[in-house]
Amino acid sequence: MTKENVESLENVKVAVQSIIDRANKDPEYGKFKYYVNTHWEGGTLCKNQIRREHKLLVDEPPAFGGTDMSASPVELILAALGSCQQIMFAALAAVRGIPLEECDITLKAKLDVRGLLGLTDDKGISPGFSGINYETHIKSSAPRELIESLVKDVESQCPVMDMLTRTVQVDGSIKVNDKEFDPNANSS
Repeated sequence: MTKENVESLENVKVAVQSIIDRANKDPEYGKFKYYVNTHWEGGTLCKNQIRREHKLLVDEPPAFGGTDMSASPVELILAALGSCQQIMFAALAAVRGIPLEECDITLKAKLDVRGLLGLTDDKGISPGFSGINYETHIKSSAPRELIESLVKDVESQCPVMDMLTRTVQVDGSIKVNDKEFDPNANSS
């Protein structure tokens, strides 16, 4: 484990322990809210504003009419899952004093374009991923039992994994030319 990794995990340990302490004292503290505003830039390019300070471009590859300036939305789902798991490994390992030397995750998924473009009446063909597969490689000098316990906790506590594996309520509103539109209402 490099000196930089040790120092960065110590910073994670201090931050996460502070969150744990505050959330234990005040359950309302731990109810974080997230905000993203996304703006269409033309073509398939979108600019996302995240927490005021961060900008994230999202695009599609040329095969889908994009300019390939950034990852596609579905690739970001895979990146979010892998990154969230790695952050959970780092956070839980740091708080538990488990040395984490390496954590690499490779993710793969399949998507059938017929579903997202509405090219089939087959309800079995979804517009999203039909499945996600990942392979995690961890290197640590800790005893295997500690690492196995860490893995089980990351699997059960990773927020992105949770959101992808259970039904999450998603609500929205749509305005077309400044007038409310309900896509589920009957047209007259």
